[in-house]
Amino acid sequence: MWFAGSCRLFGRNWALSKESKKNGATFRDLNDAVEQALRELKRLREKASKVEVKNSELEELLKGIASGTESPAEMAHDVKTLSKENQDLRARLDQGRESVERLLTRIRFLEEQR
Repeated sequence: MWFAGSCRLFGRNWALSKESKKNGATFRDLNDAVEQALRELKRLREKASKVEVKNSELEELLKGIASGTESPAEMAHDVKTLSKENQDLRARLDQGRESVERLLTRIRFLEEQR
């Protein structure tokens, strides 16, 4: 952040001489550029960390396939089974929502009758 007579750069306030104050815009621009670069660096580090985790997971999966402990056919079957279960669960959730809506409608009706 910029203050009159000082420049905040790298998290530290620097006192500016009269000559430097003339170049205040330059210091502000530099400060803004550094802060933007630091934000981008942080974002990229976080992204790299996520990529490393994903890479480790994929390496383990490949090791399992290569060693024969994980079969691509079994994995495909498991995906189909889980997809079917997911569809069934979504249908049950929809039915549950409909039941709750009917109950709420009855409760509202009964409250109005009081």
